[in-house]
Amino acid sequence: MLLNALYETDKRRVTVEHPCQDVGELLRFDLDGPFDSPVRFSQSLAEYDATRQATEQRHGADAFDDLPDDSTYVRCLVASGVLELQNRDDVERFVRRHGYRDLEAGHPPLVAGLDANIMPWRMGDVLGIDHRDGPRDDAGRAPTNGYALATGVKEELDWHYKQYQTASLVAAFGEEFERLDNQPAGANREGFLGLYEYRRLMADRNVDRVDCETGDEAIVEGYRRFDAESRKDVMLFSNDFGFIDLAEEVGVLAHHVDFPRSLPRSATATWDELGDLLYYLAVRFGVLRLPGVTIYGVWNGKDGRHWQGEELVVEARSPKIEPLLERDKTIVEAFDAA
Repeated sequence: MLLNALYETDKRRVTVEHPCQDVGELLRFDLDGPFDSPVRFSQSLAEYDATRQATEQRHGADAFDDLPDDSTYVRCLVASGVLELQNRDDVERFVRRHGYRDLEAGHPPLVAGLDANIMPWRMGDVLGIDHRDGPRDDAGRAPTNGYALATGVKEELDWHYKQYQTASLVAAFGEEFERLDNQPAGANREGFLGLYEYRRLMADRNVDRVDCETGDEAIVEGYRRFDAESRKDVMLFSNDFGFIDLAEEVGVLAHHVDFPRSLPRSATATWDELGDLLYYLAVRFGVLRLPGVTIYGVWNGKDGRHWQGEELVVEARSPKIEPLLERDKTIVEAFDAA
């Protein structure tokens, strides 16, 4: 709805900015074709990291901690599909080698496990391993047959720290941040993304629960027991080389997930990917400013229903955009109710 409204009001070049001028413009995209809109990155990762460091010097630790680091910024881009994994080809070869099981021929089912450090970023889609939506082989087989989710991973994601430093953020970033009180602060919002992704998979996918404590050794041991005692094979993914090494040492299939270490000058994206990108950036940065609108990823009053529904608050600053958003919202609500 938002992209349609921007397009209809001739705001075809969309800048995505943090409300604080010291942070500034993150990227911009042109609303061209629905499948190949160009995206241009306004800061390199090194420049963004320098911006974040300068924010700490100018505004203090609260402001620094609220901004995502450069690694998290990249993960938002990968989760939305705007950028690919650094080792995409290696991951695909690994999945082709071990996945796409022929159950009718007696092959054991294969289930995927995800470490806490990649859970927030829709890894089923990113890795192409989802048994419902993932790519099929020539025989129509899915890459995996479900997920095995560790209770230790859920506990590592279950963060409850709220933002009580709102006054310092308002002083650093602007009045928009008055609405972020009593909400997850900084990296804790990443934990909430992971927790609700965990819950989404539990509710919507074929999932085996793996009981274990927190920590790499306990989680890997839980998967080892499951792999040995069930009639299913486990395939693990993590951004932590130590986690992968532990899994391989005990004979569990595992592969490292490698995110880009730099940004290209530009990329292309579909409108759906741009929408997903705005969601992840808004949640992680807290607030974004686009031409004529302000997007809140968290706000005073956001609760579990909003997290589960992946909802944002969009406030129109332009009188031309607001009626278009209201019109399309009415249409969508009528369609959903039908």
